[in-house]
Amino acid sequence: MTREQRKRRTQIGIGIIVAVFVCLVLYLVKVQIIDGDEYKAASASLAVSKTTVKASRGEVYDTSGNPLVTNRQGYDLVFKYADFPSYKDQSKRNVLIAKLIQLFEENDAVWLDRLPVVYNEKGKLIVDKEKQTEFEYMVSENMLELPKGVNSTPDECLDALIERYGLEGYSRQEARKIASVCFGMKYNGFSVPVPYTFAEDVPASLVAVVLENSNVFMGVEEESSTYREYSNTTAFSHILGVVGSISAEEYEYEKLKLQQALNNDEITKEEKSSLQNNAYTINDKYGKSGIESVMEEYLRGKNGIKTTTEASDGSVTEGYLIEPEQGATVITTIDAGLQEVTLEALGDALKENKNLPYFGEAGAAVVQNVRTGEILACVTYPTYDITKYFSDYGKLSTDADSPLWNRALLSAYAPGSTMKPAIAIAGLVENKIDMKKTYECTNYYTCEDQTFQCLSRHGYLNVTSALEKSCNIYFFELGRELGIDKMNKYAALLGLGQKTGIELPEVSGVLASVANKEANGETWNAGDTVQAAIGQSDNLFTPIQLVNYCSTIANGGTRYKPYMIKSVLSADLTEVVYETTPEVLNTLPISKSELNIVKQGMRQVLTSEENSAYYNFQDCIVEAAGKTGTSQLKRTIDDGTVVDCNNGFFISYAPYDDPEIAVAVVGENVKTGGGMSTVAVEVYNYYFGQKSKYEAMNKNNVLIP
Repeated sequence: MTREQRKRRTQIGIGIIVAVFVCLVLYLVKVQIIDGDEYKAASASLAVSKTTVKASRGEVYDTSGNPLVTNRQGYDLVFKYADFPSYKDQSKRNVLIAKLIQLFEENDAVWLDRLPVVYNEKGKLIVDKEKQTEFEYMVSENMLELPKGVNSTPDECLDALIERYGLEGYSRQEARKIASVCFGMKYNGFSVPVPYTFAEDVPASLVAVVLENSNVFMGVEEESSTYREYSNTTAFSHILGVVGSISAEEYEYEKLKLQQALNNDEITKEEKSSLQNNAYTINDKYGKSGIESVMEEYLRGKNGIKTTTEASDGSVTEGYLIEPEQGATVITTIDAGLQEVTLEALGDALKENKNLPYFGEAGAAVVQNVRTGEILACVTYPTYDITKYFSDYGKLSTDADSPLWNRALLSAYAPGSTMKPAIAIAGLVENKIDMKKTYECTNYYTCEDQTFQCLSRHGYLNVTSALEKSCNIYFFELGRELGIDKMNKYAALLGLGQKTGIELPEVSGVLASVANKEANGETWNAGDTVQAAIGQSDNLFTPIQLVNYCSTIANGGTRYKPYMIKSVLSADLTEVVYETTPEVLNTLPISKSELNIVKQGMRQVLTSEENSAYYNFQDCIVEAAGKTGTSQLKRTIDDGTVVDCNNGFFISYAPYDDPEIAVAVVGENVKTGGGMSTVAVEVYNYYFGQKSKYEAMNKNNVLIP
């Protein structure tokens, strides 16, 4: 390399150094002078934290947009880990918890008792059957490590808890309460990111006392939350269901669903982040029953993310990285006014027609749109105050009248004579009968070695008069000619003895058959066949099956799938998220003229002065058709005596000439099914009365009060 080349290289190097220096100076000028205030403000921030903000739950409305369940603001009291006494100072924790429990009990306020061992009404310590998972966790190696594990007695568990938490200085009852809170913190994973909820929906006055004494209740803070508000606390209880703390099983189920969703390679990074932000925690609320349960996915909403920035001067600013999104709005097919009228009418009918004094009043009624399958009303009696479900659960769950049980969907009954229209349909389609064919009723009917009786000696009857008079012997003979398989073929087409497909939990019931009899270790005989023809034998149907069966007859033979969810809208009601379309399940292979024969017989039930329902329908504002039914069963009273008891049934539709709605009513321990027809009268008068008002209003453009 020549001298000239070395000189040139040196000059280039010096030039690069000078250029870098100049750039550095210019950068410092920008940072310190031009953007100095911005960088100074940024450097003043000491900490930025992110917290999940729970979304409000979606609301539920009736078919016309009237609210059934909405939200109201409330306050929880929670333990914040950073300020709460450390687990290393358990005695300090115990004192705080004991004082907090005492404060609540002095003010008749409820706190969350999560311990799976409880004192019963006799003062004996037992395992809470509803908290079996929690009990298994408590005795496991994760916590108490009891040698006997799940075979440990409740007293052994409490002894171990007292030792673990140093509660020897407290009475046994006080120790159990304090241990309950300590167990809850352990079970829920109490930590900085997971606060512990001590009490929910706490009265504002009590919240104020706790906050005013923060030196005593260190780390106990208020947290805003939303709670369910009901337009009617009893009429919709079985439909709406309740929301409660998520159980261990529900939490594990949702965690598994989340993991499966995250394992999907086709979802985006943003979608995964959203799924993780909305993951259930052990402190979350969850739909436990009814619509709250089946629509959990829509009602839950989407959590937000709030950022909190603390500056060096102590100032705190908050903002949302992601705004919480309230759950969707569920629109039901239920007519709120009709639901309330139906419940009141059912209660009155059950009281007026009560048979034996040993049992309470109980029953169900369902109203359906025959043209779509929509359920307009679905009531169970007795019902319960949904706002007191958790506080009164012990009493409600042991009540002999089972007020928590949804009889409309979960109780299956021998339907009695309401089965006869189905058998008439089978006989007509199979050409066993027509309008001219008659059978003679002599009051008694012998089948092999069994003799059955009718309520009267009716003489010769055709199918319409047999339906009108509800003649057992006519249908005994028709059932014998058809045989059980053909009877069941048409009963199944009418949806009897099978689940309807409605959104809420239901039972399938039973369709009497040889196979079912043999499965129970019994033998089918000819007497079973004729008994099945009048709704006895092993036949067991739910009220919702009965109303759907009646609707199928009313609309000309089309069986729709019943549904209670009309649509789901976004929280702001601007977007349809989901909408139910009426679904045809099957159609009857019957001519219009043949079906009209059955419908005529059902009409005559309500126009014949021989029937009790006739007198009840004198006050009905529309012409209707129907069928009564009564079935006998044996029930045991408190002293162990077995007595004969009746269940009463009534199925109906209206208007007769152009059907719109059908009604099915079931009454337990009533005199006859005819007495339950008053419920249908009240339903029709309300429904068609309201319709007349709306039609008049629309015609005259006048608002009718």
